[in-house]
Formats: sequence, C-alpha cells, structure tokens
Amino acid sequence: MAWQQSSLTWPHSAASIQTQAETVTAEVGNTAAQAAGQLEAIAGKVTFQRHPLSTEAEALLGLRAELNALLQSGTVLTVSPYMHQIGSELQSGRYLNPQQAINHLAGKLRDQVDAHRPAGEMHGIAIMLTASQLFEFAKQLTELTAVLNLPDWCQVARFTSALTTNEQTKLHQPAAIVQPRFKPAAALNAQPLRAASSAMRTQLATLASLADDKTTVIDKLATLATKRAQRLAFASDQLNALKSLQGSVWSMPLSGSPHSMSTMLTASTVPGNHPYTIASLLLSHQPLTFFEELLC
Repeated sequence: MAWQQSSLTWPHSAASIQTQAETVTAEVGNTAAQAAGQLEAIAGKVTFQRHPLSTEAEALLGLRAELNALLQSGTVLTVSPYMHQIGSELQSGRYLNPQQAINHLAGKLRDQVDAHRPAGEMHGIAIMLTASQLFEFAKQLTELTAVLNLPDWCQVARFTSALTTNEQTKLHQPAAIVQPRFKPAAALNAQPLRAASSAMRTQLATLASLADDKTTVIDKLATLATKRAQRLAFASDQLNALKSLQGSVWSMPLSGSPHSMSTMLTASTVPGNHPYTIASLLLSHQPLTFFEELLC
C-alpha cells in the first residue's frame, strides 16, 4: 500500500441515506397540514373526557415546588488530615483530631480575607467522622460515602483505602506502557459525521414514526399504559432502595452569621480525641431541610 493525498469528498454512504429518507420526509409538512384541516372540520363533533385520576393529580401539583425547595445552593467546607496546613504530619502518617478539626472550621468562618466567605444569616450543618485506627477510618468512610457522596469525603475515602494497602502494593512496579497509548474504544463520531448523524436521525425517526401505523392506536395506548406503570414501579423501587441507609456521623445544626456559627462550633463538646478525623460544614442561605433531616 502507498500513501496518497486526497481531497475531502462528502461520503456517498451518507448522501444515499439522506436522499432516500427525504423522498418521504419532504412530504410530511403537506400531509400534516391536510390532516390538520380534516381535524378542524370535525372538532365540534368530538368531546374528550379527563383521566379518572386527573383531579387527584392536579391537587398534588404543588409537590414539585416542595421538591424544588429541597434543592438549595450553598457551599461545603471540609477539613481532613491530608489537606495542606490542616493535618499534623509525622513519620508514621498524617493525623487530625476532632478538636483541631473544629478549630480549623471555626477559624475559617472568621476568615475575612477569603473573598468567597459567605455573609449574612446562614443555615448550616456541621458533620464529623472520627476513628482511632486508619483501617476503621477507611471502612467507615467507604460505607458512608456510598450514601452521602460529598466530593471531599469521597476523595479522602479513596486515599485512606489506598493507604491501608500500601504495605502490600508499594513494592509492586508495573511495566511502563510504550507511548503513544491506546485509548478505550469509543464511537468514531468526529465532525462532520456527528453533525450529519444528528440531522439524519431526525429524518429516520420521522420515517419510523410514519411506519408505526401498522400498530393501532388502541395497541399503542395499551403499550404506553404498561410502560408508564413499569416506570412508576421502577421509580418507587429506587426511592425505597435509597431509604436503606448505612453509616453514622457526628452532626450539629447551626444557624446565624458565620461569626456566630464559629462561636457555636468553638463552644461545642468535642466528640472524642481520635487521630483520624474528617469534618465538614454545609452552608446555605436557605434552610437545608433534607440534609438536616438526613444527618441530624
């Protein structure tokens, strides 16, 4: 085989698909307009009844607003033994006890230099996990982050899990990979194929919809009813699975200005003196109802 220089040419395979699809899709607009005219002619002779559950559903439409009220914006402030200028570094490892964690969080709430420090009346929740042994700390974090996946906590969970196996794995040196590296297989959908595919899929979806006339309206409604029931059952199962919670943390609800929250933290009773501790503050200007009920 020899190399040759080629000019870009629109692929015949893509052009063929488009041409065949447009022999039908080009007529969709005119056909739809004719069908709409026929429906308008008989509109006065047709009446539609509401769904039997329509009234009950309408009375519960306010639940969406209640759900949206649980989704608040805010910030999460975390301290752990492995953060720069936070943990105590010794030859045997890095350590942070509960009192040090509280002091760092309380001090940060008073940090006037930080431009992103929240101001005004706030709602907050302080949470803490502490353990006497690294293995126990890693186990508790792994269990807890399966439910409460705060990014900083997940990062510390991965790091501590790695530390517990370092003695067995630190001497293992895998062979170096020769460059360049193979990337995982993925769709070869670079432009212009991606844009052409997106446009032609609209045409092909229209063809599939038009060809679906072989299924009667009654059969379609029956299929839709079955899919809706299955989807609702799946959503209910997912929610019930989320209720199977594992893990525990120390927690304390807070409210007021950052300065007053700092005072409340400083005056709080320290939960033990274990050397492995991670603690966070969840802060928002809106009530953190969901997390307060989850954690406190």
